[in-house]
Amino acid sequence: MRSQPHVLGIVLAGGEGKRLYPLTMDRAKPAVPFG
Repeated sequence: MRSQPHVLGIVLAGGEGKRLYPLTMDRAKPAVPFG
């Protein structure tokens, strides 16, 4: 029997983005650098 491949996923979700507002004035939330 073959083993199933491992799947890794990341879900980017959010609301209105009020806490990120200064960073999201010129770009979409998924484009905000982090880390």
